[in-house]
Amino acid sequence: MSSLFTPAHLHLALNHVPIIGLTVASLPLLIGILFHSRGALASGLLAVICCAGAMPVIMETGEGARDAFFDGSAQPDLDKGGYDSLKQHAGRAKATAPVVYAAGILALVALLALTKFPRQAAWIGWAVLVGNLLSVALSVWTAEAGGRIRHEEFRPVPAPTPSPTPLPMPQAVVLPEQPVQSAPETNSAGTP
Repeated sequence: MSSLFTPAHLHLALNHVPIIGLTVASLPLLIGILFHSRGALASGLLAVICCAGAMPVIMETGEGARDAFFDGSAQPDLDKGGYDSLKQHAGRAKATAPVVYAAGILALVALLALTKFPRQAAWIGWAVLVGNLLSVALSVWTAEAGGRIRHEEFRPVPAPTPSPTPLPMPQAVVLPEQPVQSAPETNSAGTP
């Protein structure tokens, strides 16, 4: 049972929160903005805040999973493509996390504005929706690299390498010469 609570397992369980949660949060945000529904807008904003709040745990468990691969405690070992994908995934995660945090902070500001200035909250809601959709796109981009760590079938197929042996060059075909037949000579009357 303790093997289910390793950083790698927890990371795999939690890393779907920003993708699925923020995608689902977009619907009440949009409904709340378009139909001026404070309840829908507030629920969408709360969902964005909760998803952004999960990011520190996702980042921490991801770093723990990375450490397990590098110290050899995660088995089986990764091949070169897996290590390359792991590094790419970690770099993408570091680029994605600040955007998700910003969307969460903006959602918190919008939620506070909803209570004090309900008419202006819709405008901030649009900014939250754009930040939310950008967060979803970056999270999918990050997850794509993460999926390639253990799944070779998700990795791009390398381009075929050129053959080390040169290919034979086509030879010019020489046709035998044929004698040229001359036309019979004619006289001025046109007869031969």
